[in-house]
Amino acid sequence: MSKFLTGKDLDDAICDIIWDTERTLLIVSPYIKLDDYFKKLFDKHENNPKIHLILVFGKNERAVKKSLSKADFDYFKKFLNVSIIYVPNLHAKYYGNEKKGVITSINLYDYSFINNIEFGVFREQSIMDNFTKSADKDAWDKCIDIAETNDVVFIKRPVFENKKMIINLGKSYVKSDILFDSTDKFYGYRRKRNEEDKRLSDFPDELELGSVFSERPARESEKRKQNDFGYCIRSGEKIKFNPKQPMSRNSWKIWNEYGNEDFPENYCHKTGKKSNGKTSMRKPIL
Repeated sequence: MSKFLTGKDLDDAICDIIWDTERTLLIVSPYIKLDDYFKKLFDKHENNPKIHLILVFGKNERAVKKSLSKADFDYFKKFLNVSIIYVPNLHAKYYGNEKKGVITSINLYDYSFINNIEFGVFREQSIMDNFTKSADKDAWDKCIDIAETNDVVFIKRPVFENKKMIINLGKSYVKSDILFDSTDKFYGYRRKRNEEDKRLSDFPDELELGSVFSERPARESEKRKQNDFGYCIRSGEKIKFNPKQPMSRNSWKIWNEYGNEDFPENYCHKTGKKSNGKTSMRKPIL
């Protein structure tokens, strides 16, 4: 059941979401500024590779440090399993973990928590949420979609060693590797020419000890095509190339009424060729 919160109740709910996270902590906030209290909450998870911290921030495209200072950005880089994404037109705010979430007006900004009048709608998940729709689940899904379709700034992933013996002993954490870091692009340095944007889908959730993370190389002509455009798998119209969102806005609105990722579609997202039902949201490219 959803609850309207404001004042200290809203403050406590957001702090509990950060503190109680066990698997995924999703924070969407255009402006982020941490005081010592917030850092103490986050510090609980500093050495836990099982928690994936997904941080989405935005605004101030010409001066990103006004939205997230370099000091706070460097603070988040110390976590063992973290994704930082930048969205220039972000205005929404959301805080959630695997158990609960808040759709709210408040930024993760110390001044806002202390001085502003802010509202939020809080919901704690239940077993029934697996069978019914809820505003919080829709908010979570939308925020994940935003994270997956915008520029990655920083990615660090945990490396595990699998204990392969007669019996399965699971896996143990070894270290964390930085897979992507475009700090210079966002904090005052000139962007390199032809530098490619990266998305969350370009990176694994974790690494196995001994493996080497690498992307399959593509020809320059193929890179240009992917960076320029693709095709809506339902209507065939030209859109931005993005396998995570291979539909035009209008087509997606119709598809989203049922959300069947295996529903057969009409076109290949990459080439625009007719697919005769062999493409889908799950498999948009022939």
